[in-house]
Amino acid sequence: MKLIFFGDCMFGRNNNKFIQNPFKYVEHIIKTGDFIFFNLETTVSNPPLSNKFKEDKVFNYQSNGTQLLSLRKLTKKPIFVSSVNNHSLDYGVQGYQNTIDFLKSNNFLCNPKKRVEYKNIVFLNASDHCGCNNKKKWEKHILMIDYNNLDSIYQRIKNIKNNDNNSFIIFSIHWGSNWIKNEFPKKYINFGKKLIDYGVSIVFGHSAHHIIENPIIEYDNGIIICGLGDFVNDYAIKKNFDSDKALICIINKINKKLTYETIKVKRTFVEEGGSIPIIKKVQFK
Repeated sequence: MKLIFFGDCMFGRNNNKFIQNPFKYVEHIIKTGDFIFFNLETTVSNPPLSNKFKEDKVFNYQSNGTQLLSLRKLTKKPIFVSSVNNHSLDYGVQGYQNTIDFLKSNNFLCNPKKRVEYKNIVFLNASDHCGCNNKKKWEKHILMIDYNNLDSIYQRIKNIKNNDNNSFIIFSIHWGSNWIKNEFPKKYINFGKKLIDYGVSIVFGHSAHHIIENPIIEYDNGIIICGLGDFVNDYAIKKNFDSDKALICIINKINKKLTYETIKVKRTFVEEGGSIPIIKKVQFK
């Protein structure tokens, strides 16, 4: 079983133009996966919602979904979408609901509050921040992590394993800040390890706009992805973080054994709009 993970995907803000198929240079890799996983860093509404729906935030992301349709056409294999992050409610509850409706109607696997089950895979997604002024509103609709109160999360994992010990659990978590110098903070790594202790097989972390130092950790019989960098966006490049570089992580599961490999990509701005991943020989730090 081959599982392909890539990081945050954002397809424009304020309805700016954006390339319709930002995946065109990595299609051949995506097509090899039995299961695809990524973080959707935008709301989706078609037609777009007006500015009156915007939450009071610094940045509000909205896409019409064209790019997701291009991805969906690439493969008939299951695509799991992490729809929980600090942009889930950028356009309020309506934008959030539009996003979920769009994803489900186009055969993407997602559930922002509960788990997704597909065969023996159980997928959960959560965020430890919202960048919002009304955290309670977000908590009502998405799974928010409080590092001072994690028992309910661990119990949730434990219950899944107790009901079906063969469940292969993947926990997607939008964690940490946008820019992280040096090593990933131990608080997050310890949380990832604890999730594996309770029965998670893969912790899929994302949020930072660059590749985390030591981006992937093998722990016990599981794998912790700390951060693969942004896969698709329109952000200005921070050279001191090499933020135009990213990773694709391929995890192979043979029986109960997990192994991984990474593929280096570099995002390049294209005339149609957006910064998209291209595979090339790149010098990484």
